[in-house]
Amino acid sequence: MEYPANIRLNSMARSLQEHISLANELHLNFTAQLLAMAVMEITTKIHGISQQELRALCERVEEKASCDGKHAIATVSGFRSHDRRSRARRNRI
Repeated sequence: MEYPANIRLNSMARSLQEHISLANELHLNFTAQLLAMAVMEITTKIHGISQQELRALCERVEEKASCDGKHAIATVSGFRSHDRRSRARRNRI
């Protein structure tokens, strides 16, 4: 069973989601970002997520993104078909 405060917070988050969609349609990117931050705060409040837990999650996501980015760069630099296409184009000229 949800507590009355959580019902109200869920309602607020849903309303903000609608406003985020509208802001995106109107190309108000910064406004949409600010509203998304508000939704995130509301959601963490509903689920009882502490600032420390949120910070740890963000750090983990950043670490993962950093590792994925390095891996993607290594894969692209060894991409042999690019070299083959370049030679094929040179031969046509």
